[in-house]
Amino acid sequence: MRERSIAAAAGIFLLVAALLPAKVKILGFWWENPLPYQTVPPGLRSLRAADCGVCHQEIYQEWLVSTHAHAQRDRQYQAELTKSPQTRWLCLNCHTPLENQLASLAVDVRNNSTHQPILQPNPRFEESLAEEGVTCAVCHVREGVVLGPWGDSKAPHPVRKEAKLLDEQSCAACHQATAAYTDTLVCSLNTAGEWREGPYAAKAQPCSHCHMPAVDRLVAPGGPVRHARRHLFIGSKIPKEKLPDAYRKYYDLFDSGLTADVAREGAALKLVLKNVRAGHLLPTGDPERYILVKTALLDARGAIASQHTYRIGQEWVWYPKAQKRSDNRLKPLEERRVDLGARPARAGRYRVVVENWRLSDENTAYHKLTDYPQFSEVLRVEKPVP
Repeated sequence: MRERSIAAAAGIFLLVAALLPAKVKILGFWWENPLPYQTVPPGLRSLRAADCGVCHQEIYQEWLVSTHAHAQRDRQYQAELTKSPQTRWLCLNCHTPLENQLASLAVDVRNNSTHQPILQPNPRFEESLAEEGVTCAVCHVREGVVLGPWGDSKAPHPVRKEAKLLDEQSCAACHQATAAYTDTLVCSLNTAGEWREGPYAAKAQPCSHCHMPAVDRLVAPGGPVRHARRHLFIGSKIPKEKLPDAYRKYYDLFDSGLTADVAREGAALKLVLKNVRAGHLLPTGDPERYILVKTALLDARGAIASQHTYRIGQEWVWYPKAQKRSDNRLKPLEERRVDLGARPARAGRYRVVVENWRLSDENTAYHKLTDYPQFSEVLRVEKPVP
């Protein structure tokens, strides 16, 4: 009888072990594995953001605007996945970080290669949750408990105070990924590293200081007014022209990280650019993103006397080997002056337009992304010529 019990216990152990994903380890980075499976906290119907939004209504509306909510559905990201379907499992670990969100799990790789994953169906996959990208539970649910900034809420679910939610490490988990797996599979997201090397780390001002501005408000109906945070996470911005009218108001809550002006130096005019708000290089993140600063000098009649376009960003060659060829991004608080030529003889005005570009014309055509929101205008200045 004892031998049968031992054999049965061993069988159960092997069955459970087979259901649990092994840890993939190639270079040893966290994103080689998803976040562990999370159970629904007692009192909640599911881990879906809409169920969180039943009570946390305004927070939910803000999250809907965010790039976090679009992390899985974004058409550029989906197009990128088709270029190397063998490695999509690695990308999914950031764009849908919870094990609950993955239809299949990489339990190992062959030959220590990202292109040879050993995949197993995930019996606990939740398809509706997968579409939500970086959803509420990614940050706020652990071990059947909702993590929050207070811990004293009279909520219908268990809560626990977690101060680390506002630390840069919470953001760095996805926004700090620098690795070269092959000649063409390169991660180059160094936002947290840029922050650590800049002045804001010394001031103890993490990502949340700017990207989650403080606001006093009701977090849930019937509760007290709390000193809370916005959940917009707006950085380079999804072009507001593509958003429903009800959401466009949120864009007024964020100013561009870049200021732009025109100054006179003797007989010459200079375009004066400064990274006044971003705690990292500007732009940061996806190396294919860049900023275009378009300057037009207008004569006294309003006709364009001259035009100038200045590009800020990285330039890479991706094939046959990924290499960064140039990088003129602005460091935190860096000011740069760009020559615009001689001051016009007749007094007039200048116009400066700043555009954040998500995807170039060339890459848009390559991916066949018709009607994709390539850029967003984030700043427009028009003043008399100095």
